[in-house]
Amino acid sequence: MTRQALLSRTLLLDLETTRTGRIRHVGAVLGDTVFEKKAPAHGQKTLARLDALADRADFILGHNLLGHDFPVLAAAHAHLRMLQKPVIDTLYLSPLAFPENPYHHLVKDYKLVRASVNDPVAAARLAAAVFTDQWERFDTIGAKNPRQLDFFRFCFSGTRFNGFSGDGLAAVFARLGASGMASPLAAQTWFLDATDGIVCLPAAIRQLPELLADAARRPMLAYCLAWLQVAGSNSVLPPWVRHRFPGIPSVLRELRDLACQDPACRYCRQSHDPDGHLTRFFGFSAFRPQPADAKGRSLQREIVVSGMRDEPLLAILPTGGGKSLCFQLPAWCGIGAGDCSPSSSAPFRP
Repeated sequence: MTRQALLSRTLLLDLETTRTGRIRHVGAVLGDTVFEKKAPAHGQKTLARLDALADRADFILGHNLLGHDFPVLAAAHAHLRMLQKPVIDTLYLSPLAFPENPYHHLVKDYKLVRASVNDPVAAARLAAAVFTDQWERFDTIGAKNPRQLDFFRFCFSGTRFNGFSGDGLAAVFARLGASGMASPLAAQTWFLDATDGIVCLPAAIRQLPELLADAARRPMLAYCLAWLQVAGSNSVLPPWVRHRFPGIPSVLRELRDLACQDPACRYCRQSHDPDGHLTRFFGFSAFRPQPADAKGRSLQREIVVSGMRDEPLLAILPTGGGKSLCFQLPAWCGIGAGDCSPSSSAPFRP
C-alpha cells in the first residue's frame, strides 16, 4: 500500500482542550471531507458526528493522540467507536524515523505550527505532512536495511498505550513492506547483529530475552535501537520517550555505561579503555602518577574511570593535580551518549 492510499483511508484528527481537559475545538479531515466544531465541542452530538466520520476510516492519525486526544475523548464518551480504531501517532514515530532530530519538521515549519494554534484542522493536516516525512525516511531505511523495519513492526505489534492499541504503528511498517520477526529469538539475533560493536554484548544477551518476550516493554528496544545507531552525532532521545518508557535509561546504561570483563566484548574493550582514550583525545601516554589513592594508583585515572561509569563522585585534587582532565575525558569519550570507536576522533591537544 502506498502512503497516498493509506492517507486516503485515514482520519486526520486534532483536538484543542481547556486546562481542565474539556474539548473546546475539534478538527478532522478525511479525504475531501473536513469536520470542524468550535467551542463548545464536547457535546454528544458533536462527538457522534465525529464518530460517524471515523467509521469511514481505517486509521486515525494525529500528533500525540495516544497521550492526549484519545484519553480526552474517552473521558468525554468512553463508548466512541473510533477509540477502537488503529492509531498512527506521529509523536511515537518521529524518534524512530529521525533519532538525530525527532523535532525536525516542527522546527522547520515553526510558522505553520504557530498558525495552527486554535486551528485544529491545520494542525491535523500538519500531522499528515509530518507523517509524509516519516514515511519517506522509513522507506529509505527499508531500502538499506529491511530487517530494521521488520524489527520495528515486531516491537509495536500487540502493544497498548494508555489503554489504546499500538497496532496502528505496527501497521505503518507492515504497509512499508515489513514482515515482522518470526519470534523473540529471531528478533534478539537480529538486534545483536545490528548493534555489534556499539553495545556491551553480555549485557545485551542478558537483557534481550525478557524485554522481547514482554509486549509492553518491546517498544523500548525500538527507541533504543534508533538512538544507538546515531549515538555520538546529533542524537536526541526526547524527554517524552524517557517519561513514557522509564525503563529506557536503565537499559541504555547497562548496554553502554557499565564495562564488562569479557575479552570477547568488542564494545567494552574499545569504549571503556581510559588509557587509550587519554592518548587518542589528549596525546598523553599515561595519567599522572601523583596524587595517588590509598592503593598507590593514579587518583586522576581512578576519577576518570568512575566518571566513565557515570557514577556520582566528589573529587578534590590540589592545584596542578589534573582536575580538568578528570571531567573532560569522560565527556569526550561520551560513554552513554557517544561513539568511542577508535576511528571516531583525532587526538585533541589542550
